[in-house]
Amino acid sequence: MSERTTPSVMKHVLSILSGPAAFFLFLSLPPIEGLSPLGMKCCAAGLWIVLWWITEPFPIALTSLFSLLLYAGLGLLKPPVSFAYLGNTAIVLLLGSMILLGVWKESRLIERYAYWTISMGWVKGRPLRLLLVFGVAGGMLSMIVPNIPVAILFVSIAVAMAKGVEAKTGDPLYRCLCMSSGISSALGGAGTPIGGAPNMVVIGVIASSLHYEMPFWAWSAIGFPMAMLWLLVMVALLWVMFLRGAKDVEIPLDIAAERLKALGPVTKHEHIAMFTMVLALFLWSFGQPLARVMGFPGLARTLTPPMIALFCGCLLFFIPMKKDEDGRIRFAMSWQQGLRAMNWDILIFVAGALAFGDMLIKGGVDKFLADHLVDVLGDMSPTMVWVVVMALSGLISQAFSNVAVIGLMLPVTAAISVEYGLNPIVTCLTVGMVSNIGIMFPVSSPPTAVTLMGAEGYATAGDFLRFAVPMIVLAAVIALVVGSLLGDIVFPAELLAAR
Repeated sequence: MSERTTPSVMKHVLSILSGPAAFFLFLSLPPIEGLSPLGMKCCAAGLWIVLWWITEPFPIALTSLFSLLLYAGLGLLKPPVSFAYLGNTAIVLLLGSMILLGVWKESRLIERYAYWTISMGWVKGRPLRLLLVFGVAGGMLSMIVPNIPVAILFVSIAVAMAKGVEAKTGDPLYRCLCMSSGISSALGGAGTPIGGAPNMVVIGVIASSLHYEMPFWAWSAIGFPMAMLWLLVMVALLWVMFLRGAKDVEIPLDIAAERLKALGPVTKHEHIAMFTMVLALFLWSFGQPLARVMGFPGLARTLTPPMIALFCGCLLFFIPMKKDEDGRIRFAMSWQQGLRAMNWDILIFVAGALAFGDMLIKGGVDKFLADHLVDVLGDMSPTMVWVVVMALSGLISQAFSNVAVIGLMLPVTAAISVEYGLNPIVTCLTVGMVSNIGIMFPVSSPPTAVTLMGAEGYATAGDFLRFAVPMIVLAAVIALVVGSLLGDIVFPAELLAAR
C-alpha cells in the first residue's frame, strides 16, 4: 500500500469502527439515571447508526438497511416488525409519488414549466423580477417534483443565461440565480407532503409519537403558505446581500424562450402527466370528505394518501398513449421508466430513519433527552422554546443528515410540546419543516451539492455559508407565525384530545 493511499484507508477504517466502538463503549458505561436498560440499548444502537450516517463508511441507504438487522438482532424489534418498515405507509406514499413525478421528467413537462415561467413577458429584463420569478418557480415546482432534478434544471438555465452574455464569475445576478436554484428547491419542498423524502419521515414520526396520520390537505394548509413566505424572504435576502445596487446587468431571456420553442407544442404525454398529478392532488385534498358525504365510509377509509399515490402512479402504466411500429400499445409509463423513477436509496433510507425514531420512543430516549433540554431551556416562554427548538434543529441539519435530525428531534419535540403546553402536532410539523432546510454546506443537502457542482464558479460554497444563518433564523420565525395563526385551526383542540 502506498503512503499516498494510507491516510484515506485509515480514515475509512476508523469510520467503519466508529459505530461498533461507540456502541460497545456506551453499553459499558454505568447505568445513566433516567434511562432504563432498554433505553441504554436503544441509545447505543442509535449512536452506532448516527455515526455511520455522518461518516458514511458505507452508502447511507445501506446503513439504514443494516439498522433494521441491528435492531432485530438486539431484540429491540421482532424480525417481522423490522421488515415491516420497508412497507410503511410513508414508504408507499413515497413510492407512488416517485412514479407520478417520474412521468413529469419522462414527458419533459418539468422543462416546459421552467422555460415558460422564466420567459414570461412580465420580467421585462428587470433583475429583481427575474430573481422573483426564477426563485418562486423553482420552489413551487419542488413542492411536487423531487428537488434534485429541479436544482439541476434551474442551475443549468442560470449558467446558460450567464454564458449568453459572457458574464464573469461573481456577477451578482447570476450568483443569485445559481444560489436560488438550490435554495428554492430546499425551501419549496415544505409545501406539500410529496415535496421531499424527509417529509415522509416527519409524517412517520408524527404517526409514531402522536398516533396521528397526517392528511395531505392538513400538511399543505400549513406548508404551502409557509413555503411561499420562505421563498419571498429568500428573494429579498438575495437582493439585499448580493444584488442591490448592481449596475449594467444583462438578461438574455431569449435563451429560455428558444428552449421553450424547441420543445414544440404540448404533447399528449405531458397532458397525461398533468392529468394524473391533478387527479392525485384532488383526491388527496377532497377524496375522503367527498366519499363520506356521498355515503361511502368504506371508500373513505381506502382513500388514504398512500393508496391514492399508488393508484394514480399505477394508473400511468395503463393509460394508452400511442401504437408502436410493431403494433404494441405504448402506455404513458413503461415498467422500465417506472423503475428509473423509483429511487430505492431514498426508500430504504427513509425506512431506516423511521425505525430510528421508533427506537428512541421505545427506549424512552425521547423523554430522557426532552427532560434534559427542558432543564436547559428553563423558564423560557412556550413561544421562545418553540423558536429555539426549530432554529436548533435547522442549524444541526446543516452538518448532519436532515432525515437523521428529524428522526432524533421530532420525538424529543413531541415530549417538550406537552411539557410547555404547545400544540404537539403543529410543533413537530414546523420543526420537521425547518430541519429540511439544508443549504449551508454541500453536505447539507443534495440540491446544494448539485447546484455548486453545476454553477461553474458563478456561485461558491462561501456564498451559501453567508446566506444560510439569516435564512434559517427567519425561516424559524416565519414557521412560528404561520404555525401560531393556522395551527389550532388545522389541528384543533378536539383533534388533540382524541389522540
